Amino acid sequence: MFNINEQTQNFIRQHIDDDSHLLALAAKQNLEINVRFALEQIAVRQQAKEKIPSWYINGKIIFPPKISIEQCSSEATAKYKADLCKGKNFVDLTGGFGVDFSFISQHFSHSFYIEKDEYLSKLARHNFDILGLKNVEISNCSSEEFLENDATFDCIYIDPSRRNSNNKKEILLENCSPDITKIKDTLLQKSQTVIIKLSPVFDITEIKRKLKNIQQIHIIAVKNECKELLVKLEQNYDTDNIEIVCANITDNGKQIFSFNHLAEKNIECNFVQNVQKYLYEPNVSVQKSGGFKSVAKKFNLNVLNINSKIYTSDSLINDFCGRIFVVENMFLFSKTALKTNLKSIKQANITVRNFPLSVDDLRAKLNIGEGGDIYLFATTLFDGSKVIIQCRKDI
Repeated sequence: MFNINEQTQNFIRQHIDDDSHLLALAAKQNLEINVRFALEQIAVRQQAKEKIPSWYINGKIIFPPKISIEQCSSEATAKYKADLCKGKNFVDLTGGFGVDFSFISQHFSHSFYIEKDEYLSKLARHNFDILGLKNVEISNCSSEEFLENDATFDCIYIDPSRRNSNNKKEILLENCSPDITKIKDTLLQKSQTVIIKLSPVFDITEIKRKLKNIQQIHIIAVKNECKELLVKLEQNYDTDNIEIVCANITDNGKQIFSFNHLAEKNIECNFVQNVQKYLYEPNVSVQKSGGFKSVAKKFNLNVLNINSKIYTSDSLINDFCGRIFVVENMFLFSKTALKTNLKSIKQANITVRNFPLSVDDLRAKLNIGEGGDIYLFATTLFDGSKVIIQCRKDI
């Protein structure tokens, strides 16, 4: 099924960065090349270049249709998941293109890939052989069918489909396929550890309400863009003691911040009325987590307003889990103050935090272009005052 001749493979490698539409005209006369297949592979590989770089450069890997690339995990998030578990046997109940499986399975002695789509199952067999994955079994069946056997595992991984019959995105666990709320008990009976991948649009409070035995919830961002939620279940674990792990994967490594969701409620923050020398904006994974008091406590930061989700200090905290700015000015959001302080600013990066105007509305009101080296934070202070904080990036 995937017996691609050398001429076609060479054509793909030679033209990997070229426009597939222009290539169609140049290649149509070459009878030794499977032109349609080659052009499809070039187009999809270009889409996967940043997402799965090690597979992109492997000329023998065959890529699935575009929709599968859009839905699969990135290499960065797959490697992150692979570090969460290890053991003797592992099963991925929703194998898909196999990116997650290929990285996680390397931490186990024996692994099972389950996928109900026959084409993806055959594609996985080809690619896993190319990747040299050992002790791998592939089953072309649904996750529900596979769970009917008596086998148990050290870890089960599942990435339920979050689209309905009309291809609309779902945001409730019970509307996923398979329905996690119906099979959660079976999953925990068959494995010590269960890892569930969800979209970052899912509500963490709802997840905690509908699932049990939650040990951790991981919020994964890549270059400050939220990509996934991971829910890690453990047999006989007390759900009241959940650890929330915020991870932002960057080119320079990982920013990791974790906290206990119960402890968050009881933390007292130090509020200040005026911004200090440095301003701190947490990365998107922390913003999604709701652990704002925990951030203030861990980094010994002062809070301007609990609903603003930005912090300040007079001393620099280099290892903060987000962006750091040097404060240059702060002024009231009033006609006179705006005219005085912004008269020489023609361009700036604008952020709003707990403020009555959106970024677009504020930019229009201030008549300031986008970009440049100046950063303006529009926010509300502890006493309710609306202010603009002018900053520059620290690093």
